[in-house]
Amino acid sequence: MRTKTSIIAAAFFLFGSAALVSCSPSKPVATLSASDSWCPDGFESGPQDTCFAVPETTTKETPILVYLHGMYAGHGSPEEWRLVRTAVDKGYAVVVPRGKRGLCAWKAELADNFCWPQEVDDPQAFKNVVAEWDRVLWQVDAILENGPHKRYVLGFSNGAFFATYLAEHGLFPAQAYALVGGGALEPPRKAAAKSVPLMLISAQDDPDQAPKTKELHDGLSKVGWTHAWCTHPGPHPLAKEDVDASLRFFKREQEGSLKPTPDGYPCEGGTTSLGSGGSGGAGGSGGGPSGADARAPSKKPVRDER
Repeated sequence: MRTKTSIIAAAFFLFGSAALVSCSPSKPVATLSASDSWCPDGFESGPQDTCFAVPETTTKETPILVYLHGMYAGHGSPEEWRLVRTAVDKGYAVVVPRGKRGLCAWKAELADNFCWPQEVDDPQAFKNVVAEWDRVLWQVDAILENGPHKRYVLGFSNGAFFATYLAEHGLFPAQAYALVGGGALEPPRKAAAKSVPLMLISAQDDPDQAPKTKELHDGLSKVGWTHAWCTHPGPHPLAKEDVDASLRFFKREQEGSLKPTPDGYPCEGGTTSLGSGGSGGAGGSGGGPSGADARAPSKKPVRDER
């Protein structure tokens, strides 16, 4: 078991060692770059435009949560970052990469927003972004020791669309994914024998993205990919229920108690089920259209009205 003091000391040792390799010993060693200053309160600056935070005390069982943010400008929503930071208090080491400018260009006023790749015709762009997380994940694993540690992904809105693509194509090895307020960039593929567990969460008062989440549910059901399909009252922005449900879902997976029922995985943390998320098709209440009435999700860039 390690305390936060020893963890932070190890972090500075790791970052400082990396800087010493490339800096002259006669000059001050700069362990952080200016581009890292975007990190929200409570997060340390990591390599390649990432941030991270670790719990006060860690063990060999401490899991890592990768949070993929929604589209944002400037420094983002303080409330969103505060909610993500609560995962640290619940025992998760949290890694927050940042999207790229120029990927929300479907509207001129969004050109300076930070977004995730959306064009499925350019799969290399998705791979390049994920590859940039290697260093911070390696460093967090080293800080926690006794790794590697289990990894989970929570994607919100624009980040949920990106996370869905990663899960469908196996581009990031995680034990489970939670997809909040988003959908799919393309129709889901036929599920593998051991598909990664998914939790879909939408807000009842979200007219833009809740239908996209339902389309994702319909597509996953059609290909037999077991998942949870959940909702809670409220509008689009990330909510406490979203984070609580996701972390409980991940906790069940970590403990080995995440067991599917005929209706899919159970909903958690203040969310309620919208219908069958089992592997037997899109039947059951809220199962959605099938056959000629089913429509594949749009492949066009997804608006994220926040």
